Amino acid sequence: MVPSQSGKRPSLEDVFHSTFHTKYSFEEFLNTSTLNETEQFFVNNREVYKASPKLKKLLRFLNSFVFEYADINSDVVHSYRKGKSTYTAVKYHTNSKYFFKTDINNFFYSITRKAVEKVLSENLDSVPVSDIEKYRDHILEMVTINDHLPVGLSTSPSITNTVLFHFDNKLEDYCNSQGIVYTRYSDDIILSCNDQRLLNKAEAKIEEFLKLYTNLNLSINQHKTKYYHFGNKVKLLGMVVLPSGELSVDSSLKKEIEALFHFYTTDKKKFRDLLNKNFNNSVTKVSGRLNYISTIDRNYLDKLRKKYGNFTVDHFFSNPED
Repeated sequence: MVPSQSGKRPSLEDVFHSTFHTKYSFEEFLNTSTLNETEQFFVNNREVYKASPKLKKLLRFLNSFVFEYADINSDVVHSYRKGKSTYTAVKYHTNSKYFFKTDINNFFYSITRKAVEKVLSENLDSVPVSDIEKYRDHILEMVTINDHLPVGLSTSPSITNTVLFHFDNKLEDYCNSQGIVYTRYSDDIILSCNDQRLLNKAEAKIEEFLKLYTNLNLSINQHKTKYYHFGNKVKLLGMVVLPSGELSVDSSLKKEIEALFHFYTTDKKKFRDLLNKNFNNSVTKVSGRLNYISTIDRNYLDKLRKKYGNFTVDHFFSNPED
């Protein structure tokens, strides 16, 4: 449902009924507890939440009618957006000679309920719902857990795109004034230019702007802060930037794929062992990697076809059932 020709915005309840019809009642939506509709688990010591099928649908509804209308810096942010990806985030930097890459410490967990509330407050006028203010507290309850933004819920990526809106604007303005290229993919920040000294100064600006323009306790991760320049391997978001300005796939992924294809054609037992070890015994994961390679470096995909044959590559590329 969209605003009428008269410009009047519908109520949240009207939009909800238009979306779900009789599948869920609006009362059910208002009584949904995210904690009761999620399962907690850990991945690499990081807390992750899995939403129930019902909660997934309700959060997608909130994305569609609330959070997708929030302001983001569309020139800078490449994460979780149609037509954008890690590839586009890196591609912007291929004309540079010097590179800086870092990420933000504990990014999702550092985003508090108060920060999400600020996002809502600043964007209420953009939301195509007339009474969204009335449901602000319930929306905040649904998209945060224990006062923080949880990893795993479908609303969290959209919120991370917008919660740094003012920071992105300030850093972009600074970078433009210095001839520096800036892109961000979630918590990964990439800067590049043709003068190493400018990047050294920019690192301090990132820390400064995180403090001044986010109202969050954010800092960059020094363990993942790296400077690169041509003459050394330039690796950004799993891709390698070549001196020619082209992007290629990191050698570790190439080795994994080539070893798998080699044993697929020569030794099925070793193939199965390797599939289980590197791809969780999932042919679908192999297909995903090949699609990723195809996006970044089609020339390398052609080399795989020449070396292992079209049949072998297409067998995995077609994403057969595991």
